[in-house]
Amino acid sequence: MRDARELAASAVPRDPERDGPHVVTGPVRVASARPGDVLRVETLSLRRRAPYGIVSTRHGRGALPGEFAAREPEFTFCRAEDGTGRIAYGAGREAHFPLAPFLGLTGVATAGGEPAHSVPPGRHGGNLDIKHLVTGSTLYLPVQVDGAGFYAGDPHYAQGNGEVALTALEAPLRATFRLTVLRDAAAHLLRRPFAETRAHWIPVGLHEDLGEAMRDAVRAALDFLRERHGMDGHAAYAYLSAAADFEVSQVVDRVQGVHCLIRKSDFPS
Repeated sequence: MRDARELAASAVPRDPERDGPHVVTGPVRVASARPGDVLRVETLSLRRRAPYGIVSTRHGRGALPGEFAAREPEFTFCRAEDGTGRIAYGAGREAHFPLAPFLGLTGVATAGGEPAHSVPPGRHGGNLDIKHLVTGSTLYLPVQVDGAGFYAGDPHYAQGNGEVALTALEAPLRATFRLTVLRDAAAHLLRRPFAETRAHWIPVGLHEDLGEAMRDAVRAALDFLRERHGMDGHAAYAYLSAAADFEVSQVVDRVQGVHCLIRKSDFPS
């Protein structure tokens, strides 16, 4: 992959501790975007660019750093062909799992003038690591600066909820997005990252503490049901308990994430 070698050779000097470890494309200026607007990010295509990838347990920052930080190898090589990932183990044995490519990192520039570190997600989106943001999905991000400053990176071929070892199956993708500025009344209800797929609405909770991230996701889901569907709080809370799924997005990005899956088919009207 000549372009990958050229990118590595021409990279702008950076401080991983200050800036983060990710290769990021952007920022992209969206001329009409202003603070208070919402940027709708539609993922149109994600093309795999290699038949392999790696999972990393380096830096001692996974869910079990005391148990795996010093173990070798720090990288696990995975084959990725015909829509299937393969991790070898033992004598000639492999674990097989489906590939579902997405970009872990999709965001907008933050207000205040200081560049955002690439690891912790926030109101700006960023390193959300929500595995449902595959081709055909949409992410909504509150615009914080003129021009939005859209950026993306951290390509994955597959990820389990939690991303417990530190990384997903990291591998290169060629992504195509459609960016749309929303400034109608409905857009102003979106005060935090929010996603949707063909089947689900996906409110998002974020916090340094996983328990607080869960509570934040519940509140985000309640806000959505009240504002979008006119449900009273008690009915919305009961619905979430009876029918919605809360999943841990990731536990390794300093700010931890929980997202809620609300089935669109549950609201036929």
